[in-house]
Amino acid sequence: MIRITPPLARAARASRRTLYRRLKRTLVERLAQRWRGSRLGLDAIVRRVLRPLSRSEIATLLRDRRAALAMVAATVMTGAAGASPPVDLADVVAGAGGFVINGAASFDESGFSVSGAGDVNGDGLADLIIGGPYAGPATAGESYVVFGKRDTTPVDLAAVIAGSGGFVMRGVNPWDTAGRSVSGAGDVNGDGLDDVIVGSGYANDYTGESYVVFGKADTTPVELSDIVAGIGGFVINGANPYDNAGLAVSGGGDVNGDGLADLIVGARYAGPGNAGETYVVFGKADTAPVNLADVIAGTGGFVINGIDSDDRSGFSVSDAGDVNGDGLDDVVLGALFAEHYYYKPNAGRAFVVFGKADTAPVQLAAVVAGDGGFVMNGYDPNDNAGRSVSGAGDVNGDGLADVIVGASRAFGSNIQAGNSYVVFGTADTAPVNLGNLKFNGKGIFIEGFDGGDQSGRSVSGAGDVNGDGLADVIVGAPFADLSGLTNVGEGHVVLGRADAAPVNLYDVAAGTGGFVMTGLDKSDLTGLSVSGAGDVNGDGFDDVIVAAPSADANGINGSGRCFVVFGHKDVPVTSCAGDINGDGVVDPTDLAILLSQWGPCGPG
Repeated sequence: MIRITPPLARAARASRRTLYRRLKRTLVERLAQRWRGSRLGLDAIVRRVLRPLSRSEIATLLRDRRAALAMVAATVMTGAAGASPPVDLADVVAGAGGFVINGAASFDESGFSVSGAGDVNGDGLADLIIGGPYAGPATAGESYVVFGKRDTTPVDLAAVIAGSGGFVMRGVNPWDTAGRSVSGAGDVNGDGLDDVIVGSGYANDYTGESYVVFGKADTTPVELSDIVAGIGGFVINGANPYDNAGLAVSGGGDVNGDGLADLIVGARYAGPGNAGETYVVFGKADTAPVNLADVIAGTGGFVINGIDSDDRSGFSVSDAGDVNGDGLDDVVLGALFAEHYYYKPNAGRAFVVFGKADTAPVQLAAVVAGDGGFVMNGYDPNDNAGRSVSGAGDVNGDGLADVIVGASRAFGSNIQAGNSYVVFGTADTAPVNLGNLKFNGKGIFIEGFDGGDQSGRSVSGAGDVNGDGLADVIVGAPFADLSGLTNVGEGHVVLGRADAAPVNLYDVAAGTGGFVMTGLDKSDLTGLSVSGAGDVNGDGFDDVIVAAPSADANGINGSGRCFVVFGHKDVPVTSCAGDINGDGVVDPTDLAILLSQWGPCGPG
């Protein structure tokens, strides 16, 4: 005799994971009939609603699927009516709310590094720089300046290479992989146009080179070999073989107060035992080469020396803005493998080094002691705090620039969910312990949610995306899974706020305190690089750029995609998630509205 187990009996024995998947699949199928966005976007919302529920709660909702539908629909509708709705990057590809930048050739990985570029061509719109380190002959590397524009038509980097809407910068030698790191540089030479910097850490037998390309209005290609020769910019030569100077580069703001924008170059393998070194190179109008050996000796800038073997200081570098309020821009850098007190290997550290006019070397050991800056210590072993760092702007509105530090392997709400930390500007040089930001009011603890997402793998200041007068930040989570697809990736914009309350990216994804940008396809790694973009379309709101370097743009394997997402006025959040009519009470009236909008559905 064949025994048929009743459905409820099977459910009683099923694991939470099985019940969760069953309910999620049912809800997505039902809601998709009225959902206008992509299936991935809807799946992400349903997943985030159901993920915190216990097994018994999920089982109850499976028995009453009408109630389950109403609960999830409440979140969807409240997000549309009150909170910040998620940005489905498939919509950006279609020209809604931004535009896509498509890579040119197979396995270029355009978007491996991205940055706002300032106004390179002087048209009043912010431009972008995109690194494609594996492009060009034998992976010499290419980088692209894409000019700002008001429309949302796609940009193909093949067209940029041909001189439409920007210009290409071509690497010098095979295997240089120029463009692994790119950044806007500010106005380095004082001609009124913003410049860019392209890092090539593997150039010249791994000594490394970086190229400062001066701003220009035309779209003729730039050969970085010409930059080496002093045409249209200047080269920054690494000091020693295998230093890999240029694996991290950034504009530096005006560190020495001379009115010219300065530059920051990281050399994570320099110094004794790969302690790492970082170099501040002062802005200048001429095109003579800069040798970092001279900077170490005190000519044209200063060196920042790492502390311990294998710290890899300079793994990430950024302009920090004026953190201490002395009128000079400061520097923030990361040492992701640093170990500190209580034996916390690879907890990581980040350092703020205050701006200064002299060229004396800076010892990070002195900064730890409170001389010339302050240290930010990772919380747990293997957090890798400092894997990414950035200036954040004035997030809390106190008049001082803040910084953001990513710790992509931190526990967060789950293993390797990742955390990010906004540290408020201060003139105090006492150490900051990043794990204590949850409690001490010195910054904002941004907690990752899903295990393995590695939120904080990339972080950046975002400018003022929603126009409220506070600077916002952007956090990449490139290994986030969506709708059963692995490593799709996400980016999260976290809005500025005056208080120091912790932020969980689960809430941001639900539209509270920011919004999520969801990737498209498996293994795209959306969010591997993120950046504020400036006001690309001239509407008065700052925009952001999110890269998916492994995406198959236009069907071209691994060509890479970048998404420019326009800033917009944030919609106030309703007082509670189910209060659809805004009367301050969740009651049957709200349920009636939901059911009238979404339609009834019976069990099954």
